[in-house]
Amino acid sequence: MQDRLTDMAIGNVLSNAVNIGYRLNLFKAIAEISSPENPVLPEQIAEKAGCKERYVREWCNTLACGHVLEVNEEEKFWIAKENLESLTTDNFPLIYNAMLTTILRPIDNLIECFKKDGPYGLDYTVYSDFEEMQQMFAKTTSEGYVISSMIPDVGHGIQEKLEAGIRVLDVGCGGGLHVRLLAEHFPNSKFVGLDITQKAIEAARLVKKSDGTAFKNVEFVVGDAGSMPKGYTDSFDLVLLFGSCHDQMRPDLCMLEVHRVVKPDGWVVVTDVDGSSNVHTDRETFGKMAAMKYGGSMLHCLPVGSNAPEALCCGSMWGRKRAVALMNQCGFDDVEVKAMNCSPGSVLYIMKK
Repeated sequence: MQDRLTDMAIGNVLSNAVNIGYRLNLFKAIAEISSPENPVLPEQIAEKAGCKERYVREWCNTLACGHVLEVNEEEKFWIAKENLESLTTDNFPLIYNAMLTTILRPIDNLIECFKKDGPYGLDYTVYSDFEEMQQMFAKTTSEGYVISSMIPDVGHGIQEKLEAGIRVLDVGCGGGLHVRLLAEHFPNSKFVGLDITQKAIEAARLVKKSDGTAFKNVEFVVGDAGSMPKGYTDSFDLVLLFGSCHDQMRPDLCMLEVHRVVKPDGWVVVTDVDGSSNVHTDRETFGKMAAMKYGGSMLHCLPVGSNAPEALCCGSMWGRKRAVALMNQCGFDDVEVKAMNCSPGSVLYIMKK
């Protein structure tokens, strides 16, 4: 066990070093000026990245000893060809290493939540720049797949309805990434993005089409998913929740509101982290990724979803059994569950009012 604990500590150090390299574009700097045939000194990397040589040298030394970077006897560095894409393009593991620091920042506050006499949970605001990093993470995991894969996976004629023109609500829209993707691809449909965070909605309202022009079929609203505007009753053909259901302190109130605002015969699609509602099954099914899933829930999703005495404290690994049971209780009798082909480890809950 001591060896395992040591490996965990080393992994933590390397993860933080990877985050530094990602945030400062150090990997891209190395890739641009070096090769296996032409390795470079830390001072060259620092000059290219606009950083101090001494700090960059220690960073290079750390990642070379961790076999992330390559190094020779002259203490010159390069990235192995097989690692170039992983270290220089946005991808799930790279972004997740960067995002970890934002959810670890309030670790002292989280420790207090564990104590019997401690607070119920944590407010979103204590995670400071998590919102921005989460949007980058969503962009990496969603931008190339929502239109090409997720919408077709939903089935039930939803794609055709979007093409013809329907009214769509994105609950917990954050910075508006999914609304932007859908609204640009399906210009005949009208989209409303709702989020409780003023900062997120302000950012979403700045969103433009890929050609830089303004959207005419998009509206963003600050609002509570558990108490949406009264005028929304029976007004949406499709309601979407992209990973936002489990973060609610009262996801039952959220889904009751979703049931109210979707039209009769309208559809609801919820994306979420895949889980069985049994940790042993999850460990056997997902292997080492199960630890990352539960860890992400422990560090962020559980505390923000527990921050009130009446909170249900679901966490992101509440799993299929618990999620379907809650959706049934909120009026959705027939919930279809599908694995997401475009996002391994995620799941679709599809239901009709």
